[in-house]
Formats: sequence, C-alpha cells, structure tokens
Amino acid sequence: MSVLAQDLIELKRLADGGAGALTEHLLREVATNLIAPGVEDQRGGL
Repeated sequence: MSVLAQDLIELKRLADGGAGALTEHLLREVATNLIAPGVEDQRGGL
C-alpha cells in the first residue's frame, strides 16, 4: 500500500474518531486532489 493511501486511511480513521472539522477538511482536500486529475483526463485534459 502506498504512503498516500496509508495517510488517507489514517485521516479517515481520525475523522471517524471525532478528531474534528480540520481532519475532515484535510480528507476532503486530499480526495479532491486525487480525483481531479482523473476527471480532467477523462474530459480530454480540460
């Protein structure tokens, strides 16, 4: 498992454990940064 995947799992664990809004925000930002390039690719690099 990649370090990035491990970090995402840890952020999710912290968010589920009540670590707060900052952890949830970081999790959403990381997910967005991972998903956006794939969406751009599927749309022809837009």
